[in-house]
Amino acid sequence: MAKIEQPKSNGLLRSLLLLTVILFGFWILNDQGLMQIVLKGDKSHISKAIIILWIVTTVYWIYLSRIIYLDKSLIGNEKIFSLNLSIGKYLRDIDKGEDKDTIIRVFESEYAKKLSFGWVAADISLKLGLLGTVIGFILMLQPISELNNTSPDELKLALSSMSSGMAVALFTTLTGLVSSILIRLQFQITSSNVVTLINEITFLAEKNIER
Repeated sequence: MAKIEQPKSNGLLRSLLLLTVILFGFWILNDQGLMQIVLKGDKSHISKAIIILWIVTTVYWIYLSRIIYLDKSLIGNEKIFSLNLSIGKYLRDIDKGEDKDTIIRVFESEYAKKLSFGWVAADISLKLGLLGTVIGFILMLQPISELNNTSPDELKLALSSMSSGMAVALFTTLTGLVSSILIRLQFQITSSNVVTLINEITFLAEKNIER
């Protein structure tokens, strides 16, 4: 296979830079006490589940970004045939003169499956936030149905319970929206890196056809 000079991939660097900005933003929120307010105010614990989902998804996102970085860095390198990378089998097929359109289509489908986890996680985060909104409104309206008299003590207790339910609704909605936006932003960057990778493989396949 012909040697092809590849530009140095900065996809992983962009991903790490975005992660640094996100973590710095979380640190500022935690330093101001806002994270504790959200976690303590959400009695349904849905916000915690959303945060855990974001952490798991982010770990996978970094792993996927590293795989894409290695794939892009090693295109045109003969050493790739001896490495256990997903791109290796496709480059071997291209080198053998197999149909490039089929190879590229299968390779694109493989990465589409890998990216689908991120899109699903973003959707689940948003849906969990909406679920927390519904639960919060249920908790907010429940004290009204149980209110038997209008004494000051009863009203005070009912208002306290209503404010607690409203807190659950607002905090879970906020956490779900922020998590969904962050995950979509992260995987949009990864998706653009995949497009660049596919373009480089297409260019490599064209070079092989011209040989």
